[in-house]
Amino acid sequence: MKMLVPHAKSVAAALRAYRYAQAGLLRDPADPLRYRWLDDAAYTLCVLMGQRNAADAATQAERLLTVSSARAAHQARQAQTVVP
Repeated sequence: MKMLVPHAKSVAAALRAYRYAQAGLLRDPADPLRYRWLDDAAYTLCVLMGQRNAADAATQAERLLTVSSARAAHQARQAQTVVP
């Protein structure tokens, strides 16, 4: 069964927002707005990655970005070896 895979740039942006929100909450745990930002970022990441748990979604996003980066590097190497 073929699954839809989100675009790497969207995944990177959602993961970055999630990590930024986590860091903000650690800096100021008494700020209720920080909890809201983290909740929103976690929800977005979960929906994008098709997961119910933010930690699982982040792990899957990191894996997807690693694979995407390796694939892009491989394609770049192949493009360099093509002789016109």
